[in-house]
Amino acid sequence: MPDTTQNNTINPLANVDWEDLLDTLEAEKCVLFLGSGAFEAPGGGSIETALRDWLEADEPDNPHIRLYNPDGFLLFRKNRFKRKVTAQIKDFYNQAFPDTEALFRQLAETPFSIIVTLTPDNLLARTFDAQGFDYQSDFYFRHRKAPEVFERPTKEKPLIYNLLGNIEEPESIVLTHSDFFDYLESVFKSNSMNADLKEELEAAERYIFLGLPYEKWYFQLLLRVLSMHSDKLKEVERLALREFEDPRLHALYTEEFKIEFFPFDVKLFVRELHGKCADAGLLKKAPPPDPALANLPDLNLAQFQALIAKADTEEALRHLKAYLDRRKPRSLPLINDWIVLQNRYNLLRQRESRGTILPQDLSVENNQVVEQLLELVSRAIGL
Repeated sequence: MPDTTQNNTINPLANVDWEDLLDTLEAEKCVLFLGSGAFEAPGGGSIETALRDWLEADEPDNPHIRLYNPDGFLLFRKNRFKRKVTAQIKDFYNQAFPDTEALFRQLAETPFSIIVTLTPDNLLARTFDAQGFDYQSDFYFRHRKAPEVFERPTKEKPLIYNLLGNIEEPESIVLTHSDFFDYLESVFKSNSMNADLKEELEAAERYIFLGLPYEKWYFQLLLRVLSMHSDKLKEVERLALREFEDPRLHALYTEEFKIEFFPFDVKLFVRELHGKCADAGLLKKAPPPDPALANLPDLNLAQFQALIAKADTEEALRHLKAYLDRRKPRSLPLINDWIVLQNRYNLLRQRESRGTILPQDLSVENNQVVEQLLELVSRAIGL
């Protein structure tokens, strides 16, 4: 833990009003926004650069992508290629992200009630799943109305909201300029985002911005769409990390959007916040291991297949987790795949309960989960 008693010019985080920040966390009035700058790619470096390399987006003969714009938006050779590229993006985010997962484990223990992400992945939700924390999830999707049923986010069951779509719904992801303008139109017309969620965001007393794309032209539009400019929310505290080399851009965000910048890195801030919450007794405690899981018998391949054939996917996942846990460390390469699959299954059940997925799509995605589960079981049995 860094020494916060040192000179403030050396440690800018000493200027943070930690007492007030913890008060707003405890009162469920603090919203965290996470951008790509809060991620670290597998092997280190920028996640945006790693994703661009993964997609080979700069290759002139890329069969699907005509152009990768500096703002991160893509131009496809044909519209139908969006689904293919989304599948590649999904594979990218389904990798293990050791450094980011370590950071997110600290965030998962911190009592935020709403976390808004500007990336389309489910890495944070996977971290919640891996630690056994309860949560709810939702995401922007212009092709549906916002769900009528809204469960108020709490510290015990926070909302993870993908602001620009989710990889589990390819048509939801904002990947092109056209997608973004459709997004603006949809949100302005009060489609896609639940009105109660917007009210929760507007009722917040503090926003924390970590790793957001301040330099990109569309970010200012996003802040206005969410009513976060100074004319709307004069009293809300807005805390972000890093100052700008461009003084004009710095002046814009500090004066127009009332964002207070601290020139420090994301990891140090999260570590400091986690430590402050620990000292105040505010950290969430993961539920104890399920004793029933330890007592589950090992199944053979035929028994797993029989369980899955009865459509008892949840029970099959539990048995598979117990099977893998007993075979550590050699099963460790499969544990991340299990977490990804469990996360996908959980998100699917949440969408089903919210009524935000069509019956035909639910059937297709259920079948995909089952296929992946069977494949993972086969790999596990071969350990």
